[in-house]
Amino acid sequence: MPGEDPSPRARVVTLDGLSGSGKSTLARRLAAALGWTFVDSGAWYRALTFAVLEAEEDPRNADSVLSVLSQLDLAGQADGTVCLDGRALGAELRTARIDAAVSDVADHPSVRQALNQRLRSLRNSAQHPGLVADGRDAGSVIYPEASLKVFVDVSLEERARRRHQQALAIGQERAFADVLAGLRERDQRESERGAAAPRAHQGDRVLDNEKPSVEEAIRRLLDWVKSLGTQSP
Repeated sequence: MPGEDPSPRARVVTLDGLSGSGKSTLARRLAAALGWTFVDSGAWYRALTFAVLEAEEDPRNADSVLSVLSQLDLAGQADGTVCLDGRALGAELRTARIDAAVSDVADHPSVRQALNQRLRSLRNSAQHPGLVADGRDAGSVIYPEASLKVFVDVSLEERARRRHQQALAIGQERAFADVLAGLRERDQRESERGAAAPRAHQGDRVLDNEKPSVEEAIRRLLDWVKSLGTQSP
């Protein structure tokens, strides 16, 4: 069940937010500063999408996606890299083809339940003193018992600008208007996911990440983590 706490050993901090909000960059940097493991939940969904497309299965068919997932060995490294059957995946998860299909995969409630359970099980490992997890529903659904839940808030236009720059940086020629339209469509789809829709919830800290530098944002996050003291989980 989503509310179950499988292990008290690994403390959890979550950063939720919409696509392109910078939550992954902040979560990775925060995890490194704390000496914890970074869990990039979006990369896990992208890795599953990659496997579905590689197997030439239909990402819109929940049974097909679950069948692929049941045969996969998915594992995460401390820096957030996802390994698929022992193969570390990187840039191949950030292509336009994956962008177009990942929402279809993630829209299936049964798929989200199965993959989220794998993510929750990471708390059982003694090698994880703490987890910093990012995602659109990392705090509301995946780790509802997290010590600190942060919602990273950024405007649609700024998120599109960042995504466009990321695409150009890895050699992908994508028009800004196309990136903006794609994000707007994803925002609309994700707003319809009920409890899993990305939004700030009661008790969350809201981090305005529109203008602060990464260093400024990390300092604020570290202050929030330090304010937790030794409380658990």
